Amino acid sequence: MDPGYFDVERKQNPKETASCLSKFCFWYTKPVFAKGRKGQLSISDVYRCTPGHRAAPRGDEMGVEWKKQLEKRDKGKNPSLLRAIIRVYGVQFIIGNIIYAIVDAAIRLSIPMCLEGLINYFSPAHAGVSAEAAYLYAIGVVSFMALSASFVHPMLLWLLHMAMKVRVSCGSLIYRKLLRLDLTKGGKASEGLAGHVVNLLTTDAQRFDMASLFMMDLVRTPIESALIVYLMYRQIGVATLIGVAFLLMFIPLQGYLGKITSKLRRQTAVRTDNRIRLMNEVIQSIEAIKMYAWEDAFAKIIGKARKKEMSVIKKMSWLRAVMISCVKLNTKVAILLSIMSYISFGNDLTAAKVFVVFSYYEILKYTLVDFLPLSITFTLEAYVSVKRIQEFLLLPEVDNQDGVDLMTLEEKTPIQTNGVFEKIGNGQQAYIKSETNLEHLKPQVLIAMKDYTAHWKNVDDDTIDGKIPALVDINLAIKPETLTTIVGTVGSGKSTLLQAMLRELTPTTGHLSVNGVPAYASQEPWLFEASVRQNILFGQDMDLRRYKQVIKCCQLKTDLEILPHGDKTVVGERGASLSGGQRARISLARCVYQSADVYLLDDPLAAVDAKVAHAIYEDCIRTFLRDKATVLVTHHVQYAKHAHTVCVMRSGRIVAQGTYHELKNGVAEFERLIEMGEKVEEEKQKKASTYENTESIEHSYKLRSQRSMSEASQLSFNLDLDNNLDPKYEGESQKKGSVDNSVYVSYIRSGGSTLSMALLILLFLLAQCFYSSTDVWLKEWVNLEEANSALVIANRNATVAGAVPPPPVVFEDIPSNRFGLTREQCLYIYGGLIGICIVFTWNKLVIFYNTCIKASVTLHDNMFRGVTSAPMWFFHHNPSGRILNRFSKDMGQVDTLLPVALVDCLGFFLEVIAILVVVCLVNWWLLLPTALVAVLLFLMRDLFLNTSRELKRIEAIARSQSLNHLSATVSGLTTIRSARQHQRTLAREFDKQQDLHSSAWTLVLSTNRAFGFWMDMLCCVYLAFVTFSFFLFAGEDTLGGNVGLAITQVIGLVGMCQYGMRQTAEVENQMTSVERILEYTNLPAEKPVEVDKEALRKDHPTLDFEKWPTQGEIVFEDVSLEYEKPPGVTGEPAYAIKGVNFTVRPAEKVAVVGRTGAGKSSLLSALFR
Repeated sequence: MDPGYFDVERKQNPKETASCLSKFCFWYTKPVFAKGRKGQLSISDVYRCTPGHRAAPRGDEMGVEWKKQLEKRDKGKNPSLLRAIIRVYGVQFIIGNIIYAIVDAAIRLSIPMCLEGLINYFSPAHAGVSAEAAYLYAIGVVSFMALSASFVHPMLLWLLHMAMKVRVSCGSLIYRKLLRLDLTKGGKASEGLAGHVVNLLTTDAQRFDMASLFMMDLVRTPIESALIVYLMYRQIGVATLIGVAFLLMFIPLQGYLGKITSKLRRQTAVRTDNRIRLMNEVIQSIEAIKMYAWEDAFAKIIGKARKKEMSVIKKMSWLRAVMISCVKLNTKVAILLSIMSYISFGNDLTAAKVFVVFSYYEILKYTLVDFLPLSITFTLEAYVSVKRIQEFLLLPEVDNQDGVDLMTLEEKTPIQTNGVFEKIGNGQQAYIKSETNLEHLKPQVLIAMKDYTAHWKNVDDDTIDGKIPALVDINLAIKPETLTTIVGTVGSGKSTLLQAMLRELTPTTGHLSVNGVPAYASQEPWLFEASVRQNILFGQDMDLRRYKQVIKCCQLKTDLEILPHGDKTVVGERGASLSGGQRARISLARCVYQSADVYLLDDPLAAVDAKVAHAIYEDCIRTFLRDKATVLVTHHVQYAKHAHTVCVMRSGRIVAQGTYHELKNGVAEFERLIEMGEKVEEEKQKKASTYENTESIEHSYKLRSQRSMSEASQLSFNLDLDNNLDPKYEGESQKKGSVDNSVYVSYIRSGGSTLSMALLILLFLLAQCFYSSTDVWLKEWVNLEEANSALVIANRNATVAGAVPPPPVVFEDIPSNRFGLTREQCLYIYGGLIGICIVFTWNKLVIFYNTCIKASVTLHDNMFRGVTSAPMWFFHHNPSGRILNRFSKDMGQVDTLLPVALVDCLGFFLEVIAILVVVCLVNWWLLLPTALVAVLLFLMRDLFLNTSRELKRIEAIARSQSLNHLSATVSGLTTIRSARQHQRTLAREFDKQQDLHSSAWTLVLSTNRAFGFWMDMLCCVYLAFVTFSFFLFAGEDTLGGNVGLAITQVIGLVGMCQYGMRQTAEVENQMTSVERILEYTNLPAEKPVEVDKEALRKDHPTLDFEKWPTQGEIVFEDVSLEYEKPPGVTGEPAYAIKGVNFTVRPAEKVAVVGRTGAGKSSLLSALFR
């Protein structure tokens, strides 16, 4: 079902051939950044999928393990998808993580040790460190920091690639399962199936990414934390335990909050599923909704579902506010408690002790406070997702015994193909057995049903009494080279009988045997978004002679002549651009083109006019298929005359079977059907004769060139394989350049008024001021303590030397203590600042999240209004997968990911500015390098943003391809399954679409990591500047507290800077979702549903609107109708109806007749405007 729009020759990923150094420094990403900077990136620049990430082999590998798990069911054990994933990827994941954890911990824990020696060198009382040693310590701080930063990025990339493999293999399994799903069992297997599967592939499968990054922290954090606590204990003794105990108190709280969040996440998933299911139904039925003017009614239904979803998301946001407040400030409180205890035990505070402990607490904060709760949350979320996927994989399957192996799709031997063969998708076709190379004996009976009974499942009552009978006591034999016609009234079970022959139903009792290959044409024609040719070939090789015969006997030749690109015309999703008759005939042609033993045709003649129906019956069913067994379901009894067997059905039973003549005289039910048929036929004949007499040659020519619903696709039919009439692909629009400022403005306006925004910004600024002031105050206090200690030691030395003992040192009288503060007052000020911080942080977050939720609600409602008010051309030109993508993926990002990225981004900007200001306050000489670093950071951010933005857009387009494929599969499952081996082709195509997405996603990941690496390296250079500046500009006033504060602040900058800059890019990337939502919000609207009554009253002053209309009358005066084109599309007006004049008087019954494509449906469309 892949029209092959993106099948271009792709280059090999340069990473595959890059050297180790290039991989380590991410130098191989340079070409992508170069193109991104010029804004020239498009989906054709995406590299070929690397062999390790290809979906088919990954899916096969996972399929084998999952099969082993399913075999456990026979032994009474429960199959587990988690165990299957661990079997395939567990060992390498665990070994890689252990090696990295040891190396990384050793490097990071060495930094505070070097820092201690360095601060001691600058402290007045502890100058026992030599200059050489101090330089070595300084080099140690910088080089260990650089090593730690450079190892982290390749590791993260490796972990994300592992996650991608798991995601792709699970996606592959889900699609293969979908092809085997039993749709008659109810529940998730039928209700909202498309929405459910889309959610599994987007929301649930993405949880693996975050889980892979944080999962090992569950084990690593406790060990690393114990080591840090031991090192801190060596510094400040028992005081460590008090601070750490306070931190540990938060872990159960965060665990509890994480548990609640996970529960809420599950509720959100269910409610989002429900909303997407409803939305899918609205999109599928949009024409009926518009005709009945039901937009407002459906807006209320969707609004209700949305309200339920947002109530859960609101609770999650408030929980997140609590968690962030805890994380941001509990280390400050812990340091405060440790310092208080240390002083109360009668110890002297030194800068080295305070800032080394400060460094250890920062590491503890990351491991214990940040990462541990995240690892718990993400691991639990991934576990919930695995369970949801497993639940889907365990749904009942059809047992249609078609022998198709969907567990291994990789072909070991490449298939040689001839140039004339037209292929769908990736060209790996199953070899089609033709009659010439198989001289086998035909069986006596192709399909035999004996006492066959089947029931529909009743969701409320699962007992046999509660089930609804579908078929009862069916006895039927279909022999080779026979025509069996099944007749009966509506709802008598004719289509169900064909479903049973395809083994789509599970029999309750009785027996069914099928000794041949069936082909099936469904009652509801199923077409996918590709060309007419691809719809007919359906993955088979092009046999030109057979193809032309099929086109001719299915009466498609005339239609293909008026389609703009012949049989290469793209038919739009579900054949939206064709008339009902054209859809039915293409669906029939697909069935007839297949080389099968028995053809099951479900009422293919119902959607076409009498003349075409007769031609199809004679040319196709009686002539082309004369050597095959055919089962024809029909309402038209006259087509039963030439059948070998006629079956009459009522209420799921065959009430009579025999030849036409046997039944005509002996079965009352059949006679009634004949009478009804003859009456209808007589009427038709009368009309046809008058119609044909008046129809001039010129008029028939006009009719033939007439357009039907098919505006998006019409013109000349040309069967030369090299015709150059390929249609232009109407892809999803990919915007260029940065997200426009108007998008940000629209988002902010959706959230609240200007005043509320100003208040929010003020809160953020105040919170940051108080947050930074705690660190600055700590430095001042430590410097006072150091000065105090220096004076005490000087006094002690003077006393030892035998001089007159100086007066004892009083803390308040130290020269540098300008305000004469006591130790207790210093402590109270520090505690007070932290308290104020807590209040501001909590308030700013709650207000911020409420604003974001308000914006989310407004955007969704506006987009829904925009889409439902859009004209029909919009739905003909955009597949439902593309529209659903905006309501599922894009809306999901605005609901949950954008607020997180925004709060990180705002916090980061304020924090970086605060750090740079603090560093410059400590040492004015650092103003120049600080300004230089700030400029470089922003230049790098700009380069990254341009690339990242384009890549995100490309990735979104690549994702829609697999979702479109999925939606099309869901609506045509029975037809797909009847095509047997072609299921493998479709599964391979889905994997190919996944490969396209994987290639785009790989680029997103590697550019992210490359940017992070270079950012960190730049910050390490800045750290070197700051560290060595104290040696170069060391004056008498260079105090240990200043050195400690500056270096610890800049060390904090290293990891934070690349993360924060990436989050600013992430905000812009997430804003593309807002941009895409606004694009659908601002679609050109149809004429308003509500009538302007005032204007009408002015035009018709005599009319009484309360009583109007008293009778129904329709007048057409010179009416012409052209199907609306998208804005910007020009060309000759192509009228579906032209210059029509007629009047339908009150209480008249009018019949509208005409050939397929004559404009009958268009006439109705004109009535509904």
